[in-house]
Amino acid sequence: MEPTGHSTDFVADTSFPLAMTRFVRLAERRWSGLYLNGEPLASGASESWRLPEDDGDASGIVTFSAGRGMEDFWEENGYATDASGQGPFSVFHRFHPHTLQSGGMAGVRSDSADSAAAADGARVLLSSFYAVSLVTPADPAADPFSARVLDDFTESFAAPGRDRV
Repeated sequence: MEPTGHSTDFVADTSFPLAMTRFVRLAERRWSGLYLNGEPLASGASESWRLPEDDGDASGIVTFSAGRGMEDFWEENGYATDASGQGPFSVFHRFHPHTLQSGGMAGVRSDSADSAAAADGARVLLSSFYAVSLVTPADPAADPFSARVLDDFTESFAAPGRDRV
């Protein structure tokens, strides 16, 4: 099978595990029969779900599908949308316990205009970080389902007190 799906890549701070818990809750709202990593998630279990501890290599994957039917569809079609316009998606992640620096940021967006203005052109300095890839069925710029998944993912990083989940 040829590679499928569209990867949207991020550098995330150490709030990533908490954001993933929020993201799983949103996925369970989308699909009441949510499957994580090929297994059904018990009803309401997203409230206590946590990103599994790393097994020593500090990387992992969390897969999402609507149920057994979508799991079977995924095996045949890869990351693609089905007749309902929805499809499986995944989050690949790797923790890096190393300092990260970058040049000036551009195109900064925030839920606060002051924060965006303060960060625009600033350099990034993190003591550790996660490299994260959200893989959706298609480019979120062209596919409404993938765009909703991307929106849910980015909204999962809401500041404390601003949660929507």
